Amino acid sequence: MKNSVIGLGKLGLPFALFLASKNQHVTCCDSNKKIIRDLSNKISPYIEPLTSKYLKIYSKKITLENNYDNLIKNSQITHLVLPTPSLIDNSFSNEYLLECLDKLSKSLLKYKNKSHIINITSTVMPGSCQEVFRIFLESKGLKNEKDFIITYNPHFIAQGTTIKNLENPDFILIGSDSKKGKKLVSFYKKIYKNKVKISLLRTKEAEIVKISINSYITTKITFSNFISEVCENTKNVDASLVLNAIGRDHRIGNSYLGVGTKYSGPCFPRDNKALHYFTKDKIKNSLPKFIDKINNSQTKRITRMLKKIISKERLKKFTIGIFGLTYKDKTSIIDDSQSYDLIIDIRKKYKANINTHDDNVEPNTQFLNKHKLIFFKNIKKFIQKSKILILMYPSKKFIKSALNSKNKIIIDCWNVIDEKKTNSKVYKLGKYL
Repeated sequence: MKNSVIGLGKLGLPFALFLASKNQHVTCCDSNKKIIRDLSNKISPYIEPLTSKYLKIYSKKITLENNYDNLIKNSQITHLVLPTPSLIDNSFSNEYLLECLDKLSKSLLKYKNKSHIINITSTVMPGSCQEVFRIFLESKGLKNEKDFIITYNPHFIAQGTTIKNLENPDFILIGSDSKKGKKLVSFYKKIYKNKVKISLLRTKEAEIVKISINSYITTKITFSNFISEVCENTKNVDASLVLNAIGRDHRIGNSYLGVGTKYSGPCFPRDNKALHYFTKDKIKNSLPKFIDKINNSQTKRITRMLKKIISKERLKKFTIGIFGLTYKDKTSIIDDSQSYDLIIDIRKKYKANINTHDDNVEPNTQFLNKHKLIFFKNIKKFIQKSKILILMYPSKKFIKSALNSKNKIIIDCWNVIDEKKTNSKVYKLGKYL
């Protein structure tokens, strides 16, 4: 099947390149002129592993297009990979999807090409495909199942490993209220050469599955943090050992079960809140709401530990160094990251400058000035100028540098630094202080 992809953001572009790598010709469209300009010059607009490499190798399979008529004429399936930002009530906005469907409807009316598949890959609220998008297209004079069918096909990826996740999915989720949705199943079977599990459900079922999976992962992370905090307040106990043993039970598994910071980023928190919104008028007690409450308390664990360390080490003058500003390695998102929350919390009592370093992004001057931060591009200088080093996400580069440090105090939030191999003092989340 010939493909078109609308939306070349941090998922849309990797998805288009993934399809191109599977010998698919993909017609692509995005309203952002800078993105189109970068792609025309074979430059990836994002920090995302493999995108630059794939762009150079498979660019001949990608056609950039800004005319929706040509998209419809040259494809049988159009993948919509557009943002659905969270609203104040934590539901997802369909604004960009409806704006796109409005344009597509005009082209579909011109070039009716036998049930063109409109494949929604954006995360949407349960009921959106049937109760919003189908009705919207029908209001434009199009006939469901004759002129178009809507499928729901979200991807389960993590920024920093997007293409790898697309290449090796646990399963493919497809929602369709039409028997013609099986065409999408056949499409993916050819893409993956039948080596992938496919779940074909009704659209509303698939919409619930998408936000529920992320919400379950947030529950598991929060359980890990709960056990970690229990161990932190119990003498002669190591949370990493406890959680590793718990994960050996096949019913539980070790994935997402370990010592670490709160969950953050662009997907987990908002999907968790969206599931609460969807269920609040259906059931009395909301697990996602409770999980969110516990997650929001995790940053204070680090500030409490920091306070104890300062007292125990009898520190009067010291500089705090925060390694990792983004919510995870190989990404560029700082907003609402665990580091961002920690800086806000520390700032309530600590007035001096805070040193920062990140391998992925250099914050703008406005951000640094607002929070009185000093950013070091050089990790050695960052460590040299900081007495207390806080590791906010795992990084091989930082671990190596930290092990070589002397007379520092390291707060290891991820249990990745071997205290026996460094001359610095290491404190870990999940261990009694």
